Amino acid sequence: MSLKKSLVVARWEFIEKVRTKAFIISLILMPTFIVIMSVVPSLLMTKADTSTVNIGIIDNTGEIAPVLNTNLTEKYKLPDGRPNYDVVVIPPGDSAKIEANEMVLRKKISSYLVVDTGIQTSRKFQYVSENVSNFKDITRFQSAVKDILVSNDLERSGISPAIVKEVTKPVDLETVRLSKEGKEEKTEAGSGFILGYIFIIIMAFFVLTSGQLLVRSVVEEKSNRIVEVLLSSTTADEIMTGKILGLSLLGLTQLAVWGLIALAFAGQLAAFVTIPDNIWWEGVFFILGFLFYSSIFVMAGAPVTTEQEAQQATTYVSMLLFLPIVLATLVAQNPSAGYLKILTLIPLLTPTMMAFRIPIQTPDLWELLAGTGILIASTYFCMIAAGRIFKIGILVYGKRPSLNELVRWATKKG
Repeated sequence: MSLKKSLVVARWEFIEKVRTKAFIISLILMPTFIVIMSVVPSLLMTKADTSTVNIGIIDNTGEIAPVLNTNLTEKYKLPDGRPNYDVVVIPPGDSAKIEANEMVLRKKISSYLVVDTGIQTSRKFQYVSENVSNFKDITRFQSAVKDILVSNDLERSGISPAIVKEVTKPVDLETVRLSKEGKEEKTEAGSGFILGYIFIIIMAFFVLTSGQLLVRSVVEEKSNRIVEVLLSSTTADEIMTGKILGLSLLGLTQLAVWGLIALAFAGQLAAFVTIPDNIWWEGVFFILGFLFYSSIFVMAGAPVTTEQEAQQATTYVSMLLFLPIVLATLVAQNPSAGYLKILTLIPLLTPTMMAFRIPIQTPDLWELLAGTGILIASTYFCMIAAGRIFKIGILVYGKRPSLNELVRWATKKG
């Protein structure tokens, strides 16, 4: 195999793809997508209200309502100093809930609380609203009512109000990440989760985009019979190597542009994501994962003659890229679980599982080395198999080969 000819194919692939509108659009589209999917939700969740929110309360005990407004007013303020909440007391009675429902529907109040007489022992009350997904308000009201109940219990036990106020003061939690080397670094809670999520999205987008370009290039050249012209001056191995190198360079160009954009917004991103010291491991699995999936896409594209068949052949493989997102909560809670370690060592899942686990809690060194070795070995064997299928598949037209034929092509030497 001539490396010079492979580089010529790589150069042609790179220049042809980098000039397309789709590539230029993707340079801006992907960073925008990442910001929308990760940073914007965080900004919206932490965004302060701009006007006072009216909430109602039906207090059948007569003890919660008088204190609730004071507690909320003292604890939560708008940027201009006004109270964030204004409590509207709705007199208890048979028609109280009907009146409160009408007030919600007429937008006089955003929601209302129903406190029954047994709340001191049951510790239950109702939150009624058109929107019961406002976690910020719900959490605040739940905390405020809980503080009142605790305060009432303490006062009934003869403890002075001053001590009660001191005891019920909120506590701030500072999260510190401990590395495998014992190094401590302050980080925001969930920072590793966000970073892992971003890496999964980037890797999936990168692999799918480059993989589809690779498959489409093979299919187009087969349908136009261009590949037969190429084979007159190069070998199938040189064509395959050139295509993978060219599209790898295309992907690195994308990453370089995205990296510059990330540096431009590094100050804003630092408020949400803390970059761990071992982030270079992400790059290792990113590159190995791309080469591994590229060989799979080459195998998928060589035997088919239409893009529709190629998409069907790669759909199931592509779905595995997003499996870690399905397991996101489990990985965040216990990234060192035995079954997650097993999944991490499955080649099709190794790149994405490692990309998600490393920022949350760095796997043991043996896992990192084992994952690297497995990916290198799998990529090597897949590249050999891809080369063998590519040699035969690019010249096969008509009937789509069966699975047995593909296996025979992949294992046939010479």
